[in-house]
Amino acid sequence: MIGETLRASARSFQWRLAATGIWLVLSPYVLFSQETLSRGASDHQSLTFMAVGIVALLLSGNDALHPMPARAGPVAALGGLLIAAPIYLGFAGDVVAVVNAWLAGLTMIALVAWEVLTSGRNHTTP
Repeated sequence: MIGETLRASARSFQWRLAATGIWLVLSPYVLFSQETLSRGASDHQSLTFMAVGIVALLLSGNDALHPMPARAGPVAALGGLLIAAPIYLGFAGDVVAVVNAWLAGLTMIALVAWEVLTSGRNHTTP
């Protein structure tokens, strides 16, 4: 019973992480105009979002039976990387890209927090 609940929680985490990864891969095409993309004015942002999105998709395929740190640690690090990316990669002046990076990073960290809280709750026995 507890094992099934843990697997269901992990699957939910994986699907939400995959959705975040898909958004990050597609977000440059949704948020930036074709003119901006063709001029190369958003290269740093686009490459950052796509690369992090692909890594998130790869992490979402991580087996649900792996221990919690193996699932949650890399995702939290990726979320922190997204939050810091605008400052360190030099696109802090682009408000749309900064908001996208921060919201996606916070979403990943929130997913990890939720995964840790729900798995801890499922391990306790009455």
